[in-house]
Amino acid sequence: MEEQQNPYAAPQVALVDEPAPNLPGWSAEQLRLLGWLSLVSLLGTVTGLVLAFFVGEDRTSSLARSTDALGIATILLGCYLSLRVKAFAEQRFGSQGLTIPTWLIVVVSILLQGIDVIWGDSLFSSIGPATIVYGVLIVIVGAATLWLGTRLLKTQNVYPVFRVMAWLHIVGGALVASVILMVIGVLPLLAAAAALALVFFRAAREQARGD
Repeated sequence: MEEQQNPYAAPQVALVDEPAPNLPGWSAEQLRLLGWLSLVSLLGTVTGLVLAFFVGEDRTSSLARSTDALGIATILLGCYLSLRVKAFAEQRFGSQGLTIPTWLIVVVSILLQGIDVIWGDSLFSSIGPATIVYGVLIVIVGAATLWLGTRLLKTQNVYPVFRVMAWLHIVGGALVASVILMVIGVLPLLAAAAALALVFFRAAREQARGD
């Protein structure tokens, strides 16, 4: 009688876990910190959006200055995380084609934040050169986010949450690039930040097995 048909045969199970991938330069603590920073970025973005409703057109109040400072800090943190997830995806999963869309997102996001701080609500009070430039940059950052999402989606053998993050980038980027649906596009991008945190936390657990 073959062993697979023997009801008294010992179950065939793996005796050891799948070995963790070798990621030089990455530690479980570093990846875990990046996960928490992703959640901080998410919280900062949500807080900034809420505060923006209370600021209104008064850009000289202390609340407005605090909102601008929070926006700058959140954008810089988001740019840093974008560069880190790019490096991680390239090293861990062999992702390709991330450089141009990632740097487009970083540069254009900083430009958008600078324009918003300088001109604020006056951008939308009347259509002028600054408004046109702002709209063009919105389209660029949305298209770059969509581009980045498609490159992430093409990456093979990734975590399930990594693939979810890629789809959220695609949906959010398409909505932002449309300009009209930009406000709705913020929602999947916020969800993408949460998914990014889960990616880093998963990687931290994985790396901890190999340390």
